[in-house]
Amino acid sequence: MERSAIGDESGRSREIVVGVDGSDAGQRALRWAVEEALVRGCAVRVVTAWVPEPLTEFAFASTRDVPGELEEDLRREVDELLAELPEPPVVRISVAQGPPAAVLLDAATDADLLVVGAHRGGLLREITLGSVSTTCVRHARCPVVVLPPPRRSRQHGEPSVPPTA
Repeated sequence: MERSAIGDESGRSREIVVGVDGSDAGQRALRWAVEEALVRGCAVRVVTAWVPEPLTEFAFASTRDVPGELEEDLRREVDELLAELPEPPVVRISVAQGPPAAVLLDAATDADLLVVGAHRGGLLREITLGSVSTTCVRHARCPVVVLPPPRRSRQHGEPSVPPTA
């Protein structure tokens, strides 16, 4: 699904970088980034990071095929989303080895926007950002959009706050 890049007046490629990790948060971030790219008329670079797990080589598994498998899974996810659109934006896929925040910051060095999704966690996590999104917000050279998880329903035992009039 790759077409030529869209550039601005200076010839610099205009691009939204989005971090996708196979989670619901990553899928929300991907959808938002693609929709924003359509509004802005720019390309999207979908980035996923991977870190080799300790002892993988001893567990009868190899890390040699990880990038290819991740790219294949990511391509399938992107293709499903783009199939819904009459004129999808230019989309590139990048799979890189390294800590997710570092990989995203590197990919977004010249980006117009970096998009990440926040993962659902406990109540404390809902009022703070996760480590990847926090690092991206603090260190990115471009604006960062952090998509929050969907609102959760009230859990048993949590106080109910009546609506204010």
